[in-house]
Amino acid sequence: ISPHYVYPLFLREVWQTQAPRGGRPCVMACSFSNLKTETGLKELNDHLAGKSFLGGGASATQEDFEWLEKAPPGIDAEKFPHARRWVQHLRGLKVAFPLRQWPRSGAGASKGKDQPSSGEKGKDQAKLEGLLPNAEMGKVCTRFPPEPSGYLHIGHAKAAMLNNHYARHYQGKLIVRFDDTNPSKEKMEFEESMIKDLATLEIKPDMVSHTSDHFDKLQEVMKTVIKNGKAYCDDTDVDTMREQRDKGTPSKCREQSIEENLRRFEEMLKGSEEGLTNCVRGKMDMQCANKCLRDPVFYRCKVDTPHHKHGFKYKAYPTYDFACPVVDAIEGVTHALRTIEYKDRAPMYEWVLEATKSRHVDMVEFSKTQFSYTILSKRKLQLFVDLGIVEGWDDPRFPTVQGVLRRGMTVEGLKEFVLTQGMSKATNMMEWDKIWAINKQKIDPVVPRYAAVGSDDAVVLHLDGPPEPVGKLDKKHPKNDELGDRLIMQCKDIYVEQEDAQVIEEGEQVTLLHWGNAYVDKIKKGKDGKILEMTGRLNIEGNVKDTKKKIHWVGKLDDQVTPIILRELDHLVTKAKLEDDDDLKAIINPASRVDTQAIGDPLLKTLAKGDKMQLERRGYYIVDQPAFQPGMGSQPMVLIKIPDGKSKDMGMTSKVDPSKLQGSTSTKGEKADAKAGGGDKKAGDGDKKTGDGDKKAGDGKDKGKDKAKAKAAPAKPAERPLEDVSRLNIKVGKIVKVWPHPDAEKLYCEEIDVGEEKPRTIASGLRAHLKQEDMEGQLVIILANLKPRKMQGFESQGMVMCATGKDGKVELMQPPAGSKIGERVMIEGVEMLDPDDKLNEKTGKAPWEVLRPGCITNSSKQGTYNGALWTTSAGPVTCKSVADGTIS
Repeated sequence: ISPHYVYPLFLREVWQTQAPRGGRPCVMACSFSNLKTETGLKELNDHLAGKSFLGGGASATQEDFEWLEKAPPGIDAEKFPHARRWVQHLRGLKVAFPLRQWPRSGAGASKGKDQPSSGEKGKDQAKLEGLLPNAEMGKVCTRFPPEPSGYLHIGHAKAAMLNNHYARHYQGKLIVRFDDTNPSKEKMEFEESMIKDLATLEIKPDMVSHTSDHFDKLQEVMKTVIKNGKAYCDDTDVDTMREQRDKGTPSKCREQSIEENLRRFEEMLKGSEEGLTNCVRGKMDMQCANKCLRDPVFYRCKVDTPHHKHGFKYKAYPTYDFACPVVDAIEGVTHALRTIEYKDRAPMYEWVLEATKSRHVDMVEFSKTQFSYTILSKRKLQLFVDLGIVEGWDDPRFPTVQGVLRRGMTVEGLKEFVLTQGMSKATNMMEWDKIWAINKQKIDPVVPRYAAVGSDDAVVLHLDGPPEPVGKLDKKHPKNDELGDRLIMQCKDIYVEQEDAQVIEEGEQVTLLHWGNAYVDKIKKGKDGKILEMTGRLNIEGNVKDTKKKIHWVGKLDDQVTPIILRELDHLVTKAKLEDDDDLKAIINPASRVDTQAIGDPLLKTLAKGDKMQLERRGYYIVDQPAFQPGMGSQPMVLIKIPDGKSKDMGMTSKVDPSKLQGSTSTKGEKADAKAGGGDKKAGDGDKKTGDGDKKAGDGKDKGKDKAKAKAAPAKPAERPLEDVSRLNIKVGKIVKVWPHPDAEKLYCEEIDVGEEKPRTIASGLRAHLKQEDMEGQLVIILANLKPRKMQGFESQGMVMCATGKDGKVELMQPPAGSKIGERVMIEGVEMLDPDDKLNEKTGKAPWEVLRPGCITNSSKQGTYNGALWTTSAGPVTCKSVADGTIS
């Protein structure tokens, strides 16, 4: 245990013995002066002299962390020992419990101007608590079940962190279970890397298991399911089975005897020639509108590839759909967290639990993490590795945990990003700017500053400086004394950037960062317009406020400077939203890695692999290859640029356009600049005293500005996920005319006013359910962006939305009186982006087919999508009497 944990625990015990007898410890009001001053620190130190936390209680509260944000990074341990101890302890708590929501102390604790009210979550923090049904303290068990077929990526990280959060919040249990049911994809290498990555993410499971631990049990369970007539063996070929499932045609094997099914299953377990032609299918519902439930495959043979743990011991393997719910129940899982993409398979999960007579497991869904220009499919990532397009699974352009950490992401930043996403079910295409802006907030206060000048066309500025180099100590960070000092070598000749030299005029006074002012008296240009060299003189006593340009530089000490390669990274692919049928080779970005040779500060040689720094006016970087490696001697350092979430360069022009990199427009970039906070400015905008453009840290007035906001992708609607309900254009309409279709006995023809130039014509199969007179003049809800189609010669330009009960009763979905004709129906709690112009209706690309199962009426007969209400300006959309019905 760390020493700074022991001291507050000791103080807590001492203080509690002095609490008023028979009563609760008193709550003390917390109000201090500016903690950046000695007066404020003394007040804080005196207050903490006899207690562990501000409120005086036995544990930290939200007030502690709010005041921690206002404390300076370095506190003198001799002058303010109690304040120093308190700061270190709270920082330790933040690391140990990154997702915990700390309670507020009693009413006596005062709230600062920028502090949220009691019980209110942070401004950007998503709601996490109260979302697990039937959760009991000490009894919650969650599981993270990755397939060991690749490295963990950022989507896995979100799932792992949420499962870990709830297990720890409820003082329960976290299981990491490897879903090793497909030996053709799995490797021990992937399993070991996942264990390593989880440790890096500070996730420590209470139990590590494998689905294969339960293979023998799963075989016995399947035999019982077959004996109960709820599963059968099928030797139908793959193409025919796919066609039959699509059409709802039962297999020829569906009604064969239980004895025959058991016999065939035994052949499968042996891996015999007959067994290889069979699979086991659950006997569910071949007519179900949800095609996932049309007798899915639960067991199949695999004999050509050894299992990475069991070799060739097993010949038949359960599918994830069968094994997962059964093993969840066996291992004691209480809450199965799944991404919303599996919503269609949720009824299958429940069916398997019931068919196997397993105990109930609560299922909780959350949105899938999706980023623009990003591949998260392990199969496609493997292709990039196999083709040699990337160095490996830890390539810094990859979205793997190892990849993003190698690019400069911090575990703390990744955790905070997950916290801002929470358990939301709204699926939006995310840009990378938010997560990198969060990361920038983590690294900016703690990374040292250095300088580097591009070596191509670097310009030598001759000065009347010291005849011999002189060393000067300056802070490594202008606002963090704990980082110490760095030695800056001042000499008569220095390197400056060609880009800076191009905008300097003869006779102009400029500021040399960390040195002082200088006049540039003479500029020599080449025939191509490039600056060859400049001559100037120092004006150290000059006022930095008098100059417009503040530039960085490196002393011309060729035997001491550090040769470096500045590496900028772009997206691996050129398409924002990838489809399953995309030809990856056609959309590979041929310029996803761009290098710049540079001359670096001599002290850069002292940095080790993984160290981060800011190169002034260039941005943040991480050491990928240090200057010295064992057995390799001196070689150029490789520094990878860390994105900062902005769409503008920090100062020097990047070779990879940051706005393109983030997927942001210039307007978005300006907002990101304002919200992300910090960051060095351009040459003409430097800090008046130090030349460092960082905004002041810890200022309460800027607290809100320092939070980065999530943005929806600027992609076209058709490039968004199929699960994005805002792709639907659901509108309010009014039926102005209805008549029977002359050639189709089930159809009505309608003219419906949807607020357009003329009414739409729509054909509806409602003649068997509703009378003509009951429809005319009614306000209705229509899906307005289906492609027009001919219905027995009549053009239908949309679909009337109806609720269907379990008894087959059909009713119109209707808006409340006062709704405006033509207005769009909104989904409560969902950011409604622009809808598709026309919905794709091809199999596998049709949003409506994916979204339809989530559209149901609730017990109050209100229209919902995944539990969120359909609403108009006048209120919720409803039907007359169909509760818990499907909407179509």
